[in-house]
This record gives sequence, C-alpha cells and structure tokens, in this order.
Amino acid sequence: MQSVAERGTLTAPRPAVRGTGKHGVMAFSSILKKVAMALTGLGMFLFLIGHLAGNLLLLKGPDSFNGYAAFLAKIPLVVPVEIGLLLLALLHIASAVSVTLGNWTARPQRYAVKRTAGSSTFASRTMWIGGLVLAVFIPLHVWMFKYGDHHGPQELYGLVMRSFQNPLIAFGYAFAMIPLGLHLSHGFASAFQTLGINRPRLRPRLRAAGAVLGWLIALGFLVLPFWGFFGQ
Repeated sequence: MQSVAERGTLTAPRPAVRGTGKHGVMAFSSILKKVAMALTGLGMFLFLIGHLAGNLLLLKGPDSFNGYAAFLAKIPLVVPVEIGLLLLALLHIASAVSVTLGNWTARPQRYAVKRTAGSSTFASRTMWIGGLVLAVFIPLHVWMFKYGDHHGPQELYGLVMRSFQNPLIAFGYAFAMIPLGLHLSHGFASAFQTLGINRPRLRPRLRAAGAVLGWLIALGFLVLPFWGFFGQ
C-alpha cells in the first residue's frame, strides 16, 4: 500500500467562488432586469397620475376637455414624450417577461405543491395575468382615442362620450381597471423593494401607500366609462 509521500502531496480543495463566471453574469443580468422593471414601472405610475388628472376634465364638459387636448397638441415636445413613453412601456414589458420566465425556469416544480407564502398576495400572484390584460387594453385604448375621429361633433370629447355609449367598450374599459388597480397596488411597493428601499419600518407604509394610490388611480379611470354610459 502506497504512503502519502509515494502518492504525492495532497492538495486541499479550492473553495468555490460565488458570483463569478456564468452564474455571476446571470445573477447580475437578473438584477439589472428587475431594476429596469422597477424604474420603468414607477415612471409609468407617475404618468398615469398626470394622465388621470387630464382625463377627469371629461366630467367638466367639452370645453374643458377639448381645451386640454388642444393644449397638449400644441406642446412641441409631445411627440418625443410619446415616443419615450412607448419605449418605457416596451422596456417594462420586456424586463417583466424576462424576469417572470426566469423565475418559472428556476422553479420547475412550482406546481407540484401549492403553497402560499406569508408575504404573497392575490395581487402579487396575478401580476403576469394583469400584465397580459393591460398589454391588450392599452394599444386598443390608444388606437381608439388617439387615432379616432377628433373632427366630429364636439371633437375629442364627443368621440370619447360616443365610444362609452357602446356597452362593450364601456364595460370592457371598466373591467381593465381591475387588473390595473392590482398591478399598481402591488407594483409600487415591489419597485421600491427592488431598489433597496425595504427597511422593515417602511415596508407596511409602502404597501399601504401602493394600495391607496394604485386603487385611487384605477377608480379614477373607472369613473370615466360609467360617466359616459350612465350620465348621458
């Protein structure tokens, strides 16, 4: 039987280096995608607040609403802003899809046992479903009201009100506000957590703020189709 000296000097195994190589690059890429999703989500959250404020002028009548639309049309930067919003939305969708598929791939047995984590909510578990609904709703919404007939009776105000007289459009619009509220209410706090603002004292406050702001925005938009359908 050979001795240790005859076999040669034993070398201690090198400790594995974490965060390097392929796995390190993948982890860093995943972080970047989540940060991109958080930042673009917060950007669109701010846009929706301003968009809702303008749309609520519909309740004041054609002069106020059409005046607001005419004011926006005269702003020289409106087209670059629209392009920026489009890019923001596309980046948010791309990063969200990539992160979601990555999570599913990392957990191939996710359906083997149904288990709800303590921090899991209905909104968090249905984010991808709400995202799909909004991905269909938003292009239809833009196509209908941005590229519709603005030169008919009462201009854009008339186009919106006539559209909401159609029950399919009015109630379809109203239905889309449910996933919007869920998406915003969860996404607000989740975005701040992704960006590292997740101290234990702040978490319940951010969740409460997200729930209040998200559902206020959704309910504000929900008023519009009901106003058009029942108020005329």
